[in-house]
Amino acid sequence: MKNNTEQNSQIPTELDLVNYFHSGSKSPEDYSIGTENEKFLFHNASLSPLQYSERSGIVDVFEILINQFQWSPIFDGDNIIGLSDAKNDRNITLEPGGQIELSGAKCSNLHQTNEEFIRYHSQISYICNELNIGALGLGFCPNWGFNDMAKVPKTRYTIMRKYMPKVGNLGLDMMHCSATTQVNLDYSDENDYSKKFRVAMALQPLISVMFFNSPFLNGKLTGLLSNRLRVWADTDSDRCGYLPFAFGDSSKFDDYAQYALDVPMYFIYRNGNYVVPNHISFRNFLSNGFIDSDGEKFSATMNDWETHLSTLFPQVRLKKFLEMRGADSGNHNSILSLAAIWTGLIYNIQVLDEVHKMISKWTYSDVLHLDECLNKDGLNASFKGNNILELLKELVSLSKQGLSERNVRNAHNDTEEIYLEPLFEVLTKKRTPSDELISEFDHEWSNKINPIYNKHYL
Repeated sequence: MKNNTEQNSQIPTELDLVNYFHSGSKSPEDYSIGTENEKFLFHNASLSPLQYSERSGIVDVFEILINQFQWSPIFDGDNIIGLSDAKNDRNITLEPGGQIELSGAKCSNLHQTNEEFIRYHSQISYICNELNIGALGLGFCPNWGFNDMAKVPKTRYTIMRKYMPKVGNLGLDMMHCSATTQVNLDYSDENDYSKKFRVAMALQPLISVMFFNSPFLNGKLTGLLSNRLRVWADTDSDRCGYLPFAFGDSSKFDDYAQYALDVPMYFIYRNGNYVVPNHISFRNFLSNGFIDSDGEKFSATMNDWETHLSTLFPQVRLKKFLEMRGADSGNHNSILSLAAIWTGLIYNIQVLDEVHKMISKWTYSDVLHLDECLNKDGLNASFKGNNILELLKELVSLSKQGLSERNVRNAHNDTEEIYLEPLFEVLTKKRTPSDELISEFDHEWSNKINPIYNKHYL
């Protein structure tokens, strides 16, 4: 029997898996801000989503980015499935349904993030003009379903398409019809991680409500502000949602490792090929390996652990940094304001302590209830006797304090506080982006969905 471990790789111990997270610790002066955003692309003539290899489709979009803007192709076999800009440490990737995503560079401040997305959006605008296509920054497709969407020929997505229907009812819709904005932030050590992880998990529903931007399904209102959240709730309970241990007094890296060890694996990667274990947990794989149908034995490596971590989808995900995953996709201002509010709350020690004190009594059940109420009632909801609007005003003000004290200025002498302005506007109007869309749908659009394709999301 051949034992297939990667060359020069030893089978890790559980301690090695935990130390992987320790190795992500950074000095505060080295903290960065990583921002990711997904968008839907559509044909202006038909208002249908772009397919992968059709005329004026996704491959054509990539070819323009390569030829006009010096991106480099990333292949899965013979298929181009992404682009890299190694010089600037950023990538463009495809989600399973053809959603185009910028995985931005690790920026030292929000002004750099703003400049990065200005450049990216100008490139996408150029392509839209060239190919007569448009872009939507919404949390969920307004009137397309799974069958309408592209099926990106990426091997890991093929594996996931087979797996998803076994563990939830809406996983394929999540993969192909949803889009998000995500912010990635650092921690200095395990104690700092513990505080940030609890704060981020507890605040995820509160922060996300200001970005709700997907009230539609099949061209009709759903009665919810984020259809994206509804779909995620019925995707895969093993690897999605809120994590109970985050609400303990002091969760450690080991707690996250124990959670990840018990989640079933999607795949491992060997010699350029994906290998699919038979629904075993990483814990089982670590202890016993597995033998494929040809009698070949595979043993765990640290690369397998890193791959496995990327297939977990909780509201806050731990890699060698923290990923805030709760928000619907949006326009340029929405992207920057999401990065801004989390940066202000997480990267100022005094503000973080204040927020940690605020949420210290919140339980896992509290946050699940809050998440459900906010999707129905939005800014009109209440929580533990508190008005949601007042809680949000306090959080945005605390973030503003954190950004002000960073005192990072752009060429116009503005601090990073300027990127919070869209959130102050949301709270002043008492209307989320979804509330705005619902009002337009009911009044200006006469209950027709097509006018949404005229909105500007770049």
